[in-house]
Amino acid sequence: MYREKAMEVMLRKAMEKFESAIDDLQKGRYDSCISNLYYSAFQTVTAYMIAQGQATSKHTHARAYVNRELANAGLISKAFSQRRNVVMDTPRTFDASPIVANLSI
Repeated sequence: MYREKAMEVMLRKAMEKFESAIDDLQKGRYDSCISNLYYSAFQTVTAYMIAQGQATSKHTHARAYVNRELANAGLISKAFSQRRNVVMDTPRTFDASPIVANLSI
């Protein structure tokens, strides 16, 4: 029961962040868009970890889980995981505007 409720809460939060990111993108709030996408992804991975009987509140643990469990198991491509790591390593102070402005919904 606890696991299902925790997953539900994390997925609801992830969806809210994702919807906020779309709104941010449409209104040109690019840094906020990137932040909301980041947290949406983190909360989605956390929900998946809970479903697998693991949980974390640390972003580094979620990142390691994506690399170790999802990429190595073939659930996501290793190329995607590597691109994700580059983004995660990018300083949070950079201007995301040129990147996000080229995205389409």
